[in-house]
Amino acid sequence: MERLSRAQQNDRNRALLLAAALRVFLARGYHAATLEQIADEAGFSKGAVYSRFGSKADMFLALLTDRIAVRAAQNASAVAELASSGTVAGMIELAWQAERATPGWRLLVTEFRVLAARDPALNRRYATAHATTVDGIASVLSAMAERDGISLAVPARRLAELLLAIETGIALEQLASPDALDIPQAGSALCQLAELLAAPAVVTHQVRRT
Repeated sequence: MERLSRAQQNDRNRALLLAAALRVFLARGYHAATLEQIADEAGFSKGAVYSRFGSKADMFLALLTDRIAVRAAQNASAVAELASSGTVAGMIELAWQAERATPGWRLLVTEFRVLAARDPALNRRYATAHATTVDGIASVLSAMAERDGISLAVPARRLAELLLAIETGIALEQLASPDALDIPQAGSALCQLAELLAAPAVVTHQVRRT
């Protein structure tokens, strides 16, 4: 068997630790999980963990950053298809496929976001990672708008933020009620919402004309 270099060993150990961290975080939640539990899960000493990650937040953000990179690569491979024939509902479905592949991930991130919101420094670190996700979605939306010859009424980045908010909201609603809005319903629901939001403006215009 070929001997690994020091750098390769470090990369391998880091990957093993993060894989263990994901399992522990998903099983226990961010608040209840400890670095000691993650070390045990990975089969490493606690010192091996602290030599790579200074805190539980550091480990979670490393895990989040790696996952964002993976999702970005997946999105990049899907951009051509979405740009040629995709829809917003299709984008939401892609995100939900990732959620189904790792059940509980969205809830875990939401838990971390709530805790980080009370720590300005930690919240800034999360916001930096999150911005990468927003930018990736915005680029796909821009490509679809260009394909369809649509002039967006608001910047693509704002639309991306709205989509992420909707995804998170659906996940939280389904925690309270498994029968809450699902992805196949989301596309038509968004269209109906757009019509409702536009309706008052139409009514006002008609009243002024009479």
